[in-house]
Amino acid sequence: MAGVTAPPPRKKKSAPQDSVGLLMSLVRSLSQSENVKEREEIKKELEKNFKECDQNMDRLIDTHHEDLSSLIQAFSKIYTRITGSREKIKDIKGKLRSCKSLLHCKRDELKRLYIEGVEQKQMLALLEQIDTVKEVPQKLHGYIAKKHYLHASEDLVNALTILEGDLSGVEALRELRSELQDKKEQLHKKLVEELQKHLYIKSTSDAVRTFCRQGSARYSARGLSATKTSGVSASIMGGSVFGSVLGTPSRLDVSGLGRNTYQKYLGSPARARTLEVPTAAHNKDENVYEDLTETNPEENSHHYMALLVESLNILGRLPDAIEEVRSQMESEIFAIVGRAAQHVLDSAYLQDQSQQQNTPRLLLDLLQLTFIQFRCVVQAHGCVLGSLRKVADSASQPYGDLQLYTMAEVWSKIQSVLQEVLRGYLDMEHASTNQNENTAKFSETDALDVGLYFAKKKPVRPKKSMFRFEASRHAISMDSYLREQRQFGSLNNLDQSTKLQETKHELVCAPSAKNITIVFMPLSKFIKEIEDGLGCQCTLHEFITDYIKKVFIQEVQCDMAQRVDSAARSMDALKFVTDHEMLKTLNLQRPVLQSACSIEQCVEELKGLSQGLPLYAEQFLTMVVAMLKDYKETCGAAYRDIVHPESEDKRVISATWAKDEDLNRFLKSLPNWLNLVQQQDNKVSDHEETPEDIRARNVKESEKLIEMVGDTTLPKYEILSDVRQLKTLAHLQEGLSWLAQRTFYMATCLPTASLRTPSLSENVMDIPPVSENIVQSLVAISREFEELGELCLLVLHLEVRVHCFYYLIPLAYQDNFFCSAEDVDTDVQVLKLNRDISAIEETMSVSLQTKKFKYIFEGLGHLIASILINSAEYIKRINEFGIKKL
Repeated sequence: MAGVTAPPPRKKKSAPQDSVGLLMSLVRSLSQSENVKEREEIKKELEKNFKECDQNMDRLIDTHHEDLSSLIQAFSKIYTRITGSREKIKDIKGKLRSCKSLLHCKRDELKRLYIEGVEQKQMLALLEQIDTVKEVPQKLHGYIAKKHYLHASEDLVNALTILEGDLSGVEALRELRSELQDKKEQLHKKLVEELQKHLYIKSTSDAVRTFCRQGSARYSARGLSATKTSGVSASIMGGSVFGSVLGTPSRLDVSGLGRNTYQKYLGSPARARTLEVPTAAHNKDENVYEDLTETNPEENSHHYMALLVESLNILGRLPDAIEEVRSQMESEIFAIVGRAAQHVLDSAYLQDQSQQQNTPRLLLDLLQLTFIQFRCVVQAHGCVLGSLRKVADSASQPYGDLQLYTMAEVWSKIQSVLQEVLRGYLDMEHASTNQNENTAKFSETDALDVGLYFAKKKPVRPKKSMFRFEASRHAISMDSYLREQRQFGSLNNLDQSTKLQETKHELVCAPSAKNITIVFMPLSKFIKEIEDGLGCQCTLHEFITDYIKKVFIQEVQCDMAQRVDSAARSMDALKFVTDHEMLKTLNLQRPVLQSACSIEQCVEELKGLSQGLPLYAEQFLTMVVAMLKDYKETCGAAYRDIVHPESEDKRVISATWAKDEDLNRFLKSLPNWLNLVQQQDNKVSDHEETPEDIRARNVKESEKLIEMVGDTTLPKYEILSDVRQLKTLAHLQEGLSWLAQRTFYMATCLPTASLRTPSLSENVMDIPPVSENIVQSLVAISREFEELGELCLLVLHLEVRVHCFYYLIPLAYQDNFFCSAEDVDTDVQVLKLNRDISAIEETMSVSLQTKKFKYIFEGLGHLIASILINSAEYIKRINEFGIKKL
């Protein structure tokens, strides 16, 4: 800074050794120097230096005189005080020696006073402990009310330790000791109760609330799909065991079950839900801390359960708590199912889904809600086990080898509960009874050969009763009573398993074996989660597999066999056709046999079962093949019964012609047949045909038939004179054609390992690839249905023409063509032919499609003209009136 002079640089102090060395060097040079002048110069220089040093010393003394004076005064004071302190210490030592001698003389009295002091101090400590213990009940009440159980457990254990230790002999505290012991037991029960509540109720509360919030959207979507798909299966088969759930093929809405596709449901490991247990709150190095300022300790359920475990550990009742959790695990899981069932029923009721109540769809909701809660329970048990392992691994735990339960036990109890629930909903008690009754019918050998279930059996003659009471007043009233019971109280009288009755579980739907089709896919997904968690196959998987293989499939086989018997093998199976409502539903133009609809319904139900139980699709499709083969044989037998009378000599000529391979090939090569095939393939030409075109198309057929019949008069047994038989053939033809189309479409929708139809890839069923033999069998059956239907159509086509030959050929051999003017009325044979053709035409018009009706009657006029022209040579006499008559 400007104006401030810098202090002069300090001279470097020379060490004493350097000064001594300089002096010795100077003395040595003086002693060794012989030159006097040089000595004098050195002497003068030395004197000069001494003078400068004296001057510097005087200047420094003058400068630091005050500091030196203060330093000397301070030193004198310190010395004086040290001297006084020495004197005092000497005096104190003397007094201590005298005090020691005096105390030694009164040692007993001092000892007595010391002991009294210690006793008074201990008494004060005990009084403080008594005051503290007396405040414990009130503190416990406050802690428990605020759910601060860790502090409550610590205070209670500390109080009991005091009461059972230093204060154990105080009789006045006996009641307090008993009270605290009771409170310890009550606190133990409360802790276990809270732990159970958080394991099974609090951990699942969010899932239940989410389910209730989503209930509206779920039921509205489901109600829309139900509106679109209602009523079809019931109208086809009425009281079918499986039809009420599955419906027709397009109506099996598996997506409503929460399933996208089979591959998405089970095939993708990345989509499988992993049941990870939270471990952040259970680090061994993390201490459990309870914050008394927290108003809601239960907000963090994982931390709260860790506090409960630590509280039980402090109480010393952890082994008892573990045993209680293990023993009550199954009943608590049953209670979850019961609460879930009530939630499902309440949600359905609140949504006003009267049509949805007591349906298997509610069972699906029950399982979905239950599975979500089970996952939450497993995670909660994982947290508790983490806290228990922390206690078990600590060096200070007094239990020795603490026996913990495992996650495998939790999964085992869950599987056990699910098995009991499924036993009730799948009606396994009733199913096992039926299985025992049908053991003789369905042996193990038969189970392997599915076709034996549908093998043709001998017709059973119906037993005729002498009289009936079904129209009596008692029978009518009894029927009404039973109908009301079935309508209003059927669910109250359903058999329930013992476990379900004990837990007061309200069934959400009627127990039935068909429920497995609804729950199989979500069950399979949950089973996969269990097996991923356990690393091995679970018992629930074996339970479901055994049930489906040993019970459900056998019931399906038995039910289908009975329905096939009742639909296709009854005496009147070929007389009943579908009504108009069913025609609209099936989008058909003409009625088909009721038996064909029944068979198709069975096929669609089995197809639906294949989609609902994709792992067993091959078995159900094998049943489809066997059923269709059996129905094909039944239809073939019905056809033979119509066209083949009892005697082989008496044959129906139209059936014989249609069966002839050459003639069959010839007829199918004609333009009218090819035109029919084009119409069936929707390849209809817009060109309007003229009579000349129709005549030209049927010339070859007329010439061929005239050539085959010639001038032979046909006997009556060679024609089908009964129009009802022709009507049956028409219905049979329509049913077979329809079944052929449905069967072929089903074959194209089946996935195989090496083939998927590109044009129908969007309609491929969501099932695992099936054997190509099944697809080939279905295609072959479809072709056989089609061939038999074509055979029926050819028989009808030829039968109408045979009728023309039957009535017109005898005309040429009559002598009534040479007649008078009064005898020109139409011949009787012509009138009969007219009535016959009119009756057939009227029947075929309502029984066959327009294109088939056209094929049968097209070219018939040209044939009649050709028959008359070719028969003219056999007329012996004819006049102008005879020509007019002809």
